[in-house]
This record gives sequence, structure tokens and C-alpha cells, in this order.
Amino acid sequence: MTSKIGRLAAAFLITSALAMTAAYASEPIKGWWEAGGAPQDYDFGTEHVDGAPSQKSAFIKWIGPKSNSWGTLSQATSAAPYLGKRVRLSVMIKTKDADSAQLWLQMQGPGNKMLGFYNMDDRPVKGTTDWKRYDAVLDVPKDTQEIYFGYFLKGKGEAWADNVKIEAVGDEVPVSTQYPNKYPDKPANMDFKE
Repeated sequence: MTSKIGRLAAAFLITSALAMTAAYASEPIKGWWEAGGAPQDYDFGTEHVDGAPSQKSAFIKWIGPKSNSWGTLSQATSAAPYLGKRVRLSVMIKTKDADSAQLWLQMQGPGNKMLGFYNMDDRPVKGTTDWKRYDAVLDVPKDTQEIYFGYFLKGKGEAWADNVKIEAVGDEVPVSTQYPNKYPDKPANMDFKE
């Protein structure tokens, strides 16, 4: 009985090691980190894609088994050059059978306080699409320490990113918002009489 359990445990460990190897079969991308709700369910790397703006594009590909999670390629930079300004993250994205591909931008302050965030929840890229530019625009409060950004694939499919840029823009460029103010100016029916 003990040897049978030992063999099962060894088989499980070997299978797990092979699954982890398959999940990270591609070379890491310098300057970017792989993360997400279940990064082991995604493959990350770079490859040449016909019609891409540059020679290599970053990819995130679902390799299962979970299809209800997400994987992201992310990066962070100092906010110092952008303090008090407005920044735009622009990314060219292409998808194949994607449940949802999205870019994201976040302003991080002291004590890991989030000072601004946008992730395209209001306009995810779904299905199979050709290369298209997507933008995220946020103001950089004066106490911002780092700017985090990247793109992610939620669920199944494949997504490629290319021509990633982060730059200061003028006030004429509107800030991205996915939750516009839909609330009334004052409370209503507080005594439940209506």
C-alpha cells in the first residue's frame, strides 16, 4: 500500500513538473514579469507575427486547464518624470479566439495606495481581431511613486501586444474612465415614503 501511494505521489510530482515546464516553455521577456490569477495556465513569450508593427510581439496564450482566470505581462517604472502630468499608455493588440484581452494602467502611491486605475473593463477585446491600437490615459498625482502597466488575457484564447508606449500628453486628451458618474446629485427617498 505504501509503495503504491509513493508511486502515485511520484507520478503526481513528475506530471506537475512537466506541466510547469510546459507553462513556461517560452523564454522570459526582459523587463517584463509574468503574473495573474493563474499564470501557470498561460504561456508567455515573444514571436514574429505577420502584419505586426515590429519584428517581435509579446504573446499570452491560454494553455489550460482553468479557463476562468487570467495571465498578464506587466512592468513598472518610476513616476518621477510624469508627476503632475497626464500619461497615455498605448498598445497595439491582436487576438485569436480571446475571451477578453485588455491593457491596464495604475498609479501607485506611498504605502501601496492605488491613486488611479484603468483596465479596459468597459471595452475588452474579444474573439479574433487584427492589430489595433488601444489607449489608457490617467493623471499622475504628485504623490505617485510608481506607474504599473501591462496587458492581460482573461479566460481562453491568445493575445499579442506590440508597439507599447507610455508618454506624457496634454490636458486635451481625455482621461480613461470605465465608471462614469451615474448617480444623482443628492440622496433620494431616505424615509422610504415614496
